[in-house]
Amino acid sequence: MPQEITKLAEGVEALFLPVNSFNTTLVSFNFYMPLEKETVAKYALLPELIATCSKSYPDYLALNYRLTALYGADVVATATKVGNCMCLKFTVSAINDRFAFGGEKVMEESVALLLDLIFRPKAENGAFFEDDLKREKRKLIDRIKGELNEKRTFARNRLVSEMLDDDPYGLYKFGKAEDVAAISGEELFEAWKTMLISGYLRIHVIGEALPAGLYDSIKAELNAFERGNVTDIYSITALKERQSVKRVTDLMEVAQGKLVMGFSCPAGDDDTSLDVMLMNDIFGGGPYGRLFTNVREKMSLCYYCSAQAVRNKGFMMVDSGVEKENAKKAEEAILGQLEVMKNGEFTDFEFASAVKSIKDSLRSYKDSQNGLDVWYTIKAINRVVYSPEEICEKIDSVTRQDVINAAKRVKLNTVYALLPKERTEE
Repeated sequence: MPQEITKLAEGVEALFLPVNSFNTTLVSFNFYMPLEKETVAKYALLPELIATCSKSYPDYLALNYRLTALYGADVVATATKVGNCMCLKFTVSAINDRFAFGGEKVMEESVALLLDLIFRPKAENGAFFEDDLKREKRKLIDRIKGELNEKRTFARNRLVSEMLDDDPYGLYKFGKAEDVAAISGEELFEAWKTMLISGYLRIHVIGEALPAGLYDSIKAELNAFERGNVTDIYSITALKERQSVKRVTDLMEVAQGKLVMGFSCPAGDDDTSLDVMLMNDIFGGGPYGRLFTNVREKMSLCYYCSAQAVRNKGFMMVDSGVEKENAKKAEEAILGQLEVMKNGEFTDFEFASAVKSIKDSLRSYKDSQNGLDVWYTIKAINRVVYSPEEICEKIDSVTRQDVINAAKRVKLNTVYALLPKERTEE
């Protein structure tokens, strides 16, 4: 799949992926901002508010009416962590113009709507309106509380926050509920201006054609702001190794315990760390992985057990659901499987299965515009950006010895356990 990257201004570039296999075109604006404790809650809230109204469409009813008129165009906004940044994503997806009954320029008008939401938000006197702010704050706080109630997600987030306690990536992507509640309309408006002034902006266009005048429209909108001090998306700090393993345990009223183990591993991009990708997959990436086949199936020590590597940050996470009495045994078994990897005792079948699984997963990206959008959103922080097909080819060059060498550099860093409280007789 050919990639065409166009530099529009300093810190602003557009990536066009011409694909004819979809009936729609997706356009996303991705603003990369520094991941910081003082701003993480604001940048989590900002996309939620921006995507619901603007000066032209002051409420959701007016916005939804306009989207319906555009043949059911869809607008979505999210915020997530990428490297040392928060990525604020604003996306519109609409049918290609050739499907419009009346010859309307659907994509051009859909992009104009998205630009209106981003650059002309519903605000007055340098502040967002209180009613709109209260509504979106309530929704975000509910989402934060919802993730607290989803214990697997909660445990994974706790592990990351404890393991990277001195690193921006350790921050929870939505911030704290109390920080969200304290955000004023003026503060969020300033965050919006900062995003437009200093955010590193990557625009993705995935579809059969570029919407007419898109790049000129973007330049014209940005010219209204004196851009400067653009976020350095390539500055990424890796997990620091510890002299001794950090251990944290929470006791709660839960039916099933959670054991999450964090490891330091070689950090890098797609030119330097594909051995880590393959090692992680053999270790615990799927039903053929050693954690599933041994710790879960053969030893019956946990309900689930899988591994995930965040290569640009240099860490690997193993999360499992365990009974309290099996937590220690499960930890020892997981470390035992890591020793198998370090000793090169995995089979050729496991190696081949992991290579095939990774390739199948990479090839599946072309089947979804959202998948391709997410891929290039994450990969933007690499100085050289490869397509999924290019990574498919590169993975073939990784050898068994490369995997063994990568495993030998994996070290246990932090262990987080969420275990049931002891029940007391009343």
